[in-house]
Amino acid sequence: MVPTIAALTGADEFLNHQIANTHATVETADRGWTEKIWMTLFRKDGSLQVDFGLGKYSNRNVLDGFAGCQQGTSQRTIRASRVLRPAIDDLAVGPLRYEVLEPFRRIRVTCAANAAQPLEFDLTFTDLMPAFFEGRDREIHNGRLATDVVRYHQTGTISGWIQIEGERIPVNSDEWFGVRDHSWGVREHVGVDPVDLVPPPKGASTDFHFNWFVGCLERPDGSRYGLNYYFREYREPRGLDYFTGFINEADGRQTKLLRVYPELTYRQSDHAMMGGKLYVLESSGRRDVTERVFEVEAINPEMGFRLQPGMYGAWKGLIHGAYKGDDFLDGELVEDVNDPAKLAESARWEVRDRPLRIREGDSQGYADVESLVRGEWPAATMV
Repeated sequence: MVPTIAALTGADEFLNHQIANTHATVETADRGWTEKIWMTLFRKDGSLQVDFGLGKYSNRNVLDGFAGCQQGTSQRTIRASRVLRPAIDDLAVGPLRYEVLEPFRRIRVTCAANAAQPLEFDLTFTDLMPAFFEGRDREIHNGRLATDVVRYHQTGTISGWIQIEGERIPVNSDEWFGVRDHSWGVREHVGVDPVDLVPPPKGASTDFHFNWFVGCLERPDGSRYGLNYYFREYREPRGLDYFTGFINEADGRQTKLLRVYPELTYRQSDHAMMGGKLYVLESSGRRDVTERVFEVEAINPEMGFRLQPGMYGAWKGLIHGAYKGDDFLDGELVEDVNDPAKLAESARWEVRDRPLRIREGDSQGYADVESLVRGEWPAATMV
């Protein structure tokens, strides 16, 4: 439990968080207020991956979402957006729909037949572990509270079906693994950034490094536990900007981590994380510190759903939260997401959901990582 966040309730599954008012409004007037859900779902053999996301922007009167799949190096993405009101409680946009079947147990996401891409699916996420909070994420930029976000994540199995170009593919729970999250609060880069802001200092470094990681492992006795961490770091004088990390147990207990020191390799051509070790420091609350070592490796070197086409960062002039019309739908097929030219066009292209295997001693499981490496960092070796 994070001390500044109250306990989860069933209502927290839904995109309805407010403060002291009706559900028709939120307390802050900040147009960066966002409530988002996200999922990455993949076959354990690395042959197929599906991503899904939905965002509600109460102060922008917009609901948008994305969905897509990746096979090999080929990625299909669908984007949809609509005006939020009056259908403020309908968690659907275009062909995409999100349903809470049983809070924190079963979530259903669907993509109906559509004109953007020959992709449909009906998938149900079933929990492997409870939902766990991360640390509250707060950033102040030039005196403004630019980020103030609460997030929880959860791991699970996936069942249902996917249809690509008319071919129906069954999804069996023992063959699939998934990670989802749900966050709400004020975010940066929601809609188009204002053009009249004071520019950053001349000569300021643009070097930046981040990992967001969620994994679930099974011990030899069949019990489960998870590892989650998230850090952002910049060049000095800013340095480590944010860190949160926990060992999560199946009974709901969380052990807060002091720090995670990754030693990971990345493919030079597209900055894909290939594998390595995570040195995890935890404390019992006394003076003793325990180091635990987790090993990770990419399940499939070619796999990793790119998030930029899902409007995480500008894509074809589109970004999440921006008004795109009363009822907007589009999408595309990218034949080779690992083409180095894509990274040369935009550093954000490297941010992907990367399916991993994870091991600690005799315990093993699966994980997802999102990463970005801009500049040289001791924790990120290019190969």
